[in-house]
Amino acid sequence: MDQISQPSPVLEIVRFRLRPGIDPQAFTADAARMDGWLATRPGFVRRRLGLADMGVWIDCIEWQDLATARAAADALMQEPTARPFLTAIDGGSVVMTHLDIAHAS
Repeated sequence: MDQISQPSPVLEIVRFRLRPGIDPQAFTADAARMDGWLATRPGFVRRRLGLADMGVWIDCIEWQDLATARAAADALMQEPTARPFLTAIDGGSVVMTHLDIAHAS
């Protein structure tokens, strides 16, 4: 019997730095203002934003599947509440990766 393959849940990991002069607390507040919009996106599960060593930020978003992750990324560029968050990021530093979630607990 053939099994119908279900889309895999996806973890979107975005690494980046802020542009010079951007206040990290203001940036975190800008990120929080986007949460309401993210919560309305189909496939959104959860988001975590953290600051790693040497000023590298990591935005980790879980999606139900890759298609909804990509659709949200496209829509984000047109979302007015995302503008302050996006303009604070050094675009040349951005590295985005999508991973199939193999295990979660």
